[in-house]
Amino acid sequence: MSAVTNFVYRQITHVGRAVTVAQGLKMRLSGVENIPDEGGAVIVCNHTGYMDFLFGAYLAYQKKRLVRYLAKASVFKAPVVGRLFEVMGHVPVDRIDGGASIVKGTELAKSGELVGVFAEGTISRSFEIRSMRNGAARIAHAAGVPIIPQIIFGSQRLWTKGQKKHLGRTNTPILITALEPYYTTGDADADIAEVRRRMQEALEELWTQYESEFGPMPAGEYWVPARKGGGAPTLEEAEAQDAVVEDERYRVRRLRDDLAHLKGYVSAATIELVRDRMMLKKSAAPEEDAVLADVPSDAAPDNTTESAAADQVKERPRTAPETLEWIKENLNSVVEEATRGLEEGRDKVTEVMAQLKSDVAEAQASMTASGKEIFAGSVVEQGLLSAATQSRLIVSRLPHRVKAEYSAVPRIVVADQSALSMEGGEVSKRLQEALAQVYPQVEELVIISQQGTVLDAAAVEDIPQDVWRIACAEGAEGVQFNDAPGGPVATASSPAEGLAAVVKKIGAEPKDLLFFANEPGDETFAEGDEDVAVHMVALETAPIEVVKAARAVTYSAERFGMAEVLEAMARLQKSKKK
Repeated sequence: MSAVTNFVYRQITHVGRAVTVAQGLKMRLSGVENIPDEGGAVIVCNHTGYMDFLFGAYLAYQKKRLVRYLAKASVFKAPVVGRLFEVMGHVPVDRIDGGASIVKGTELAKSGELVGVFAEGTISRSFEIRSMRNGAARIAHAAGVPIIPQIIFGSQRLWTKGQKKHLGRTNTPILITALEPYYTTGDADADIAEVRRRMQEALEELWTQYESEFGPMPAGEYWVPARKGGGAPTLEEAEAQDAVVEDERYRVRRLRDDLAHLKGYVSAATIELVRDRMMLKKSAAPEEDAVLADVPSDAAPDNTTESAAADQVKERPRTAPETLEWIKENLNSVVEEATRGLEEGRDKVTEVMAQLKSDVAEAQASMTASGKEIFAGSVVEQGLLSAATQSRLIVSRLPHRVKAEYSAVPRIVVADQSALSMEGGEVSKRLQEALAQVYPQVEELVIISQQGTVLDAAAVEDIPQDVWRIACAEGAEGVQFNDAPGGPVATASSPAEGLAAVVKKIGAEPKDLLFFANEPGDETFAEGDEDVAVHMVALETAPIEVVKAARAVTYSAERFGMAEVLEAMARLQKSKKK
C-alpha cells in the first residue's frame, strides 16, 4: 500500500480510538500476542454490529498494524464512507459474485498485509457464530499465511441490525480476543469449520468473562443471545432468516446468467434475420418480392434458373403466424417482468437488461419486416424458438410467477424418465431430497419411459413416494400391470394410455397431477387426450410444441429443473405455515 494510503488510514484509526474513549467504552483486550508483528495473515472476525470494522482492527492497532477489510460493495457507494474505504485500501465484495475479492485479498495477504474477513458474510442476528463461507480459508491457503480467529462481544449493544443506535457515552463493555494462528490444510470447508468451532468456544469464554466482571446478562434484552436467556433469535432462527437472503442472491446470479444466455439467442437470431434478408434481396429476381430464406447450398443447382430457384423458395413451408406471435409475446414478457420485485442485486442485471431490450426491439422489428417469410425448420426459426423458450424459463422462475404457479402441492408427480436428474445410474441426491421435502403431500411418483426401458429398483429405492413406472411398447394390447422390485410397472402402447390406467388405479383425478414433460407428444397431456389433462411443466430441453402447451418452463435435467420446482413448492408450503 502507498504511504499516502497508510497515512490516511492511521489518522482514521486515531479518530476511531478517540471515539471509543469518548463513548466511555470499557475495552477488554486479550490475545494481542497472536497478531503477527509483520507479514501477512487473515483476521477472521465474528460480526454482530456495524462498528465491528473499528473493533476488528483494535488489536492490530496495538501492534501498529492496519487491517484491510473485505467489505460489501454497497458500503463503497456511500458518499463519504465509501470514499474513505477506498482511500484506506479496503476491498469491495460483490455478494452476488465474490470471486474478484478473493483474488484481491490473496494478493494483499501475499504482500504482507493483514486481511480482515467477516466470514459469516453478514451480521449474526443470534450474536453467536453463524455458518461461515470458506473464502477466508481459500485466501489464507493461497497466500501461504495463517488465519487469526478474532472474537468481539458487546458491539451489538451499540449499533446492530434492526435496533436503535446507542452511540453516546454508554460505558458499554466491549470484549475482544485473538486466538492462536490456524494454519490451513487446503480443504477450505474443513478449515473454516474448524475456525468456526474455535471461535464459538472462545465466544462462550467471553460470555463467562463478561458475567464474572459485569454480572449476569439481563434476561430478555435484545443484545443477549437466546442461550443466555436473551431476546435475540436462536442460531437456527437467525440462519433461517438469512437463508431467505441467500436464496435471493442465488436467484439474482441465475437470473443474470439466464438473461445473458437469452441475449445470445436473440442476438444470433437477429443477425440471421438480417443476413438472410439481405442475401435474398440480392439473389431474388427484380420482379419478385424479397423473401427471407434459409436456403441450403444444394437447393438450387448451377443449372437451375433464378426463376426456378425463386419458385422452390416459395414452396417451402413458412413459420405459422401464431408461432411468430407466441415468440413475440414471450420476448415481451421477459423484458417487462424480469426485474420485478428485484431488490439486492438489481445493478447486476441492469446492464444486461438494457442490452437485451435493445436486442429484442431489433429482433421484433426484423420479424415484422420479414412478415410470414420465416421458413419452418430454418436456422432463424430455431434461434427464435430457442429465445422464446429461454424467455419462458426466465419468466417462470420469477418469484411472483413461482408463487402463482406452485403454491399448491400435487398428490401425484409425473415425469418423463428423461426429466429426472441422474447420478451414477440413480436418481440424483438433490432430486431425492426435493421429493422428500414435498412428501407426504406428494404421495406417488409416476415415471414414463417412452423408450420402453424402465429404471431399475436401485435407481429409485431412496425415493420416499410410491413409485410407478410406465414402459411404452408399440403394439401392446391394453395396459398390463406387473409387480416388480421398486414398484409396479405398467406396460402400455402409449404414454397417455399408460398414465390414464395408472391414474385410475391410484384413484386420482387429472387435477391431482403435476407433469414434468420433456418428450415429443407430451403436449397432448395438456390438451386432455385420454381424459388426462394435467398441470404441465416443460423442461427447457422439451420440444417446442411441449413448451408452448406447458404452463411453465424449468431447467433441464442436467440443471436440476424438476428438483428446483419441487424445492420451490416446499418453501412456499413452509412459508404458509409460518
